[in-house]
Amino acid sequence: MRWGCFTLDDVFDIKPTANGIDKVKLTPGAGEYPYVTRSDMNNGVNMFVSKQERYNLNSGNCISIGLDTQTVFYQPADFYTGQNIQILRHERLNEYTGKFLLPLLERTLSIYSWGGNGATLTRLRRSKIFLPADDSGRPDWNFMEDCMRKCEPAMIRLYISRLKVYEQDTEILTLDGVRWGTFYIRDIFTISPGKRLRKEDMTPGNIPFVGASDSNNGVTAFISNSNISEDNNVLGVNYNGSVVENFYHPYTALFSDDVKRFHIKGHEGNKYIYLFIKSVICQQKEKYNYGYKFNDARMQAQQIQLPVDDSGNPDWAFMERYMQQEEQRLTGEYTDSIQSKLRNTPPPPPP
Repeated sequence: MRWGCFTLDDVFDIKPTANGIDKVKLTPGAGEYPYVTRSDMNNGVNMFVSKQERYNLNSGNCISIGLDTQTVFYQPADFYTGQNIQILRHERLNEYTGKFLLPLLERTLSIYSWGGNGATLTRLRRSKIFLPADDSGRPDWNFMEDCMRKCEPAMIRLYISRLKVYEQDTEILTLDGVRWGTFYIRDIFTISPGKRLRKEDMTPGNIPFVGASDSNNGVTAFISNSNISEDNNVLGVNYNGSVVENFYHPYTALFSDDVKRFHIKGHEGNKYIYLFIKSVICQQKEKYNYGYKFNDARMQAQQIQLPVDDSGNPDWAFMERYMQQEEQRLTGEYTDSIQSKLRNTPPPPPP
């Protein structure tokens, strides 16, 4: 395969969105239209909104770029956008060519940063990208599409083969009729603090660093530092930042001083039990805000409800089996959906 170097402006029709919508100006109400921002999560989709009569709807089948965050996504459906989103279009762009292009565009944008070399629309237009080239020296769109059409079924089959499916319980567990008990957090958990680590003191590495974030499982960096906050098989609970948000960490990680480490007293705990508890603790989110902080004293005194056994103790076995069952159900639904996609994906054209 031959590759050629192309200027983005020579390949794509590049335009900024007509009028990005500030999130606070959105008409309330859930709907069918994605609201795309510069986030690096969920294909850039922050939420789904209803028809916004005052704003233009962007046509799908394009690539959205957040310049200052260097985020690149293929948008299949019509969408609304936030601020500073650029749109790339081409008549040969589709789901498959888009997927081929995304990592190449990300590499192109990786040279930009806030440090005096920030991305602008002019710099974006002049940026270079390497693409497969045909015999005439033009981008080989046929190769890009055929390549992704051939790769996708194999990747789907590989993913399905790696999904861990548990043997179905003969008894379907539900929360209906479950007996619940009320417990103070201090009576259920040993609560340990994190350790402050300034960004300038971090050394790059492979150890997750958990901050007070609401995304990426709370991981905000990967470092090689070590300190007394190192822990694993633990629930990290934010008491600053994204308050009350919490994540389970089976791996060894370091924890910010904005995150408390919850270990179950007198029980080893595992993925399923901690994930059950995560949802219970998250129900307290609305209670706490900047004026009513989830500080150490309030955290210790906060009450939560948990399923209980005949002795009135937390029923850890029920929590574990219930979450295993939920994992199996969701895994089955997802497997069915991607198998359906695989069945409905037309084969690539013959070479």
